[in-house]
Amino acid sequence: MNQKNAIIGVAILSMAILSIGYYFVQTRTASFSGTSFEPALAAPDFDLVDQYQASFRLSEKQNKIVVLYFGYTHCPDECPLSMAKMKEVFDLLNEDGSDIEVVLITTDPVRDTPEVLGDYLSKFNPVFFGLTGDEGVLRQVYQDYGVTVLDNGETHSSRFYVVDRNGRLRLTWAYELTASNIAADLRILSKE
Repeated sequence: MNQKNAIIGVAILSMAILSIGYYFVQTRTASFSGTSFEPALAAPDFDLVDQYQASFRLSEKQNKIVVLYFGYTHCPDECPLSMAKMKEVFDLLNEDGSDIEVVLITTDPVRDTPEVLGDYLSKFNPVFFGLTGDEGVLRQVYQDYGVTVLDNGETHSSRFYVVDRNGRLRLTWAYELTASNIAADLRILSKE
């Protein structure tokens, strides 16, 4: 009888542990406002030039959360609104944003020189990075991230891509997502 009770006890305990684990996995996955990559994917690496004319290599950003956006500085609508939204996100995060880097990768490398990118981003947040590079290298980055770029960069996908501290592509956010939802997602990633 004692052996039977022990087996039943172990079975009940195992079921409880599995149920609790399942609950936490479901809660964590469901808590993101953005679209999760399940499983998370290794973020394609790239080496581009930032607004300071320095090399910016994604693989060197381990221990940082990197938010990528593809756009251009002469964009009349979604690009400036997206950068303004990220400024609002940083305002909401306050010091919680110290481990997050926002990166605008140009879709118009002809006009978006490092200087132009620097001037543009300084209007939103001076810690944001603007990246440009050789058109062939940029085309490969667009392809690697599934970004559509047409009409000399003026037509492009309008999504944010989030790379976690381990270099994994974790989330994508639609243009319509609010700053408070984005800030909440970044807080979750910051605690991982």
